Amino acid sequence: MSKKKHLTPRSSASRSPGSMIDAFLEKAKQLGPAESGASRARLAFALDATMSRQPTWDLACRVQGEMFAAASQAGGLLVQLVYFRGFDECRASRWVADPRTLMDLMTKIACRGGQTQIGRVLRHVRNEADQSPLKVLVYVGDAMEEPIDDLCAIAGELGLLGVKAFMFHEGHDPAAARAF
Repeated sequence: MSKKKHLTPRSSASRSPGSMIDAFLEKAKQLGPAESGASRARLAFALDATMSRQPTWDLACRVQGEMFAAASQAGGLLVQLVYFRGFDECRASRWVADPRTLMDLMTKIACRGGQTQIGRVLRHVRNEADQSPLKVLVYVGDAMEEPIDDLCAIAGELGLLGVKAFMFHEGHDPAAARAF
């Protein structure tokens, strides 16, 4: 019998996945363009694609695709998919506005064994935010295998740049829960 894993945001383990998505979408509406004709808000969507996430990967892709389809209808976002897997592989897609394109990008990713690379994701998002305003980082992962103080330093830089982070924790790893 397999265990079910749930995506839980950092501070609301008792909430249902549906209510967490609704809360995210409400925030996405608030972060959208303030004026007609303004550029679209940019969101970095980062995934841990290491082997520990393989059992729930297809379900996670479907739920995340639905979330961004709804966010697209709510206010229109440009999304960049960022993921890490394997040994020293961390990639970022082009910026996309169409949720189907995002889903196509996500379904081409296969999980591979390796360590987390959250620091690389955070540095990439910081560099993107330095180049052009970036409103939100959404991260989904199940583990954290890096020095937490290093991650907190980069996360602090993102906060100073005005980047909001939504950290979704899959599973029950206490180190990851504390870090997220």
